[in-house]
Amino acid sequence: MNVDKGIFAYLTDWLNEPEKILLEYYSARFTQSEFKEYVLKTAEYLKKSGFDRAPIGIMLPNIPEAFFVLYAASAAGGVANLINPRLPLRSLKRILERTGTRVLFLYDKLYPSFAEALTEAGVKTVLCSPLYFRKELKLLYKLTKIKENVDYFEEILKYPPAVPEEGLGSDAAAYIHSGGTTGEPKTAVISAKALNALEEAVVTSVHPDPATIPADGAMLMMLPLFHGFGLGIAAHTVACRIRVVMEPRFIPGEAARMIKKHRVTHLAGVPSMYRKLCAERAFGGKALKNLSRVFCGGDVLSPEVKRAFDSRIAAAGGTAEILEGYGLTETASVVTVNPAGKTKPRSQGRPLNGNLVRITDGDKILPAGETGEIEISAVSLMSGYLGDDDATARAIYTDSSGRRWLKTGDTGRLDPDGYLYFSERAKRSLKIAAINIFPSEIEAVAATVKGVSGACAARKSDRNDKPFICLYVEIAPGASADQKLKNALKSVIASEIVRYAVPREIVFVDKLKYTAMGKVDYLYYESESNVE
Repeated sequence: MNVDKGIFAYLTDWLNEPEKILLEYYSARFTQSEFKEYVLKTAEYLKKSGFDRAPIGIMLPNIPEAFFVLYAASAAGGVANLINPRLPLRSLKRILERTGTRVLFLYDKLYPSFAEALTEAGVKTVLCSPLYFRKELKLLYKLTKIKENVDYFEEILKYPPAVPEEGLGSDAAAYIHSGGTTGEPKTAVISAKALNALEEAVVTSVHPDPATIPADGAMLMMLPLFHGFGLGIAAHTVACRIRVVMEPRFIPGEAARMIKKHRVTHLAGVPSMYRKLCAERAFGGKALKNLSRVFCGGDVLSPEVKRAFDSRIAAAGGTAEILEGYGLTETASVVTVNPAGKTKPRSQGRPLNGNLVRITDGDKILPAGETGEIEISAVSLMSGYLGDDDATARAIYTDSSGRRWLKTGDTGRLDPDGYLYFSERAKRSLKIAAINIFPSEIEAVAATVKGVSGACAARKSDRNDKPFICLYVEIAPGASADQKLKNALKSVIASEIVRYAVPREIVFVDKLKYTAMGKVDYLYYESESNVE
């Protein structure tokens, strides 16, 4: 397929079975032809609303409207500005101002908090409800509608379908907001060609034999659309090949039931999602045998979670296993992934087709086995940071052959087979006695100790400003938080890493604190009062 076009034009090249189900949302099912109709009616609304090709804000949970608007933006010749619905008002105002967004599709429950600011900013707002496409909840939807002069998504369906624009691959398809490789707020501009090329690279890498793609396959979309992993994999890549099953918000028990009900074959999630699924009694039975590919990214996967998840699948008679990968917002999601049947413990796998990964120390390219900064040349590399040429120039450079490389700011190594082993964000690592210490490595090793459900290695400083590690440990059910467990943790860490990585302090907690994206919130633990 030609990747050098807009994402809607690219997707529709794959949609050649009009009556085949493309999208499912509880009892609502949308065929390929219905999907196109909703998208093009939304595109016509955008054109008639005078958006003048300004970014189209999508501040929604995983509901059908979010999916329709994403592709309607492309069909109308615009760019989708993907915004986390959990953002506070101050952050939303900054994003709207920085991007010049003039139309916002907003989760209806948020409107009372944002109404005044949106009116002042002159942003046209379309309210969307998770209840609208749920027939059994239509009455509740009508009762909870806001009685103000605002547009609702249902009104868009009165518009005629637009004539879609094909667009260019170089056109911006999405804005994704992240911390950037430097940890400062940034907006990554992802082109249509980047997302289309990512789709091709992922499918040819994880399903090298097209016959292994289930004819009636489905991905449970647990990850939010505003996240690169959700956009690039759970949405665009999947829609081109199999069904998308949308879950508005990840709830472990509900996800387990949806896997069975919708005959899910593919999953994409972060480690905490799989850990929570394994704790659900509903996650089991013959339905798990349907699982074909299970992807994990966003954080380091502990061996214990992988073993527990893979064992659950095997017990159901399935052959799937968690395939851990590595990616960034700046690459529209995944860059490397473990091949099915050829996974390596604690590795993030090999580069997708068309991608290159190398380890550097300044201008020097390091050999296999040595740790340094991870640099990436990916088919899905972002165009740059919106309105920040300096930051773009610091993150991306072009080599003598014309290939673009991203300096990730992450540290890691490659083995002789080309498998990547992520160590740490450079800004999180520290040196103790001149030895590089990587908190993520400590967490991964700690998670292998019996009685440990999870761990967070927080960087601390003593009264002399010397750094050390304080390890926060979540206790597994039935385990004892005692000195014996502390001794076991210190012994394993010393033997598998180095003695300098042994935590000075170990603190037991009932539950670790996680970020909205399901990652352990190490910044929370590092911000606590220093231990003396």
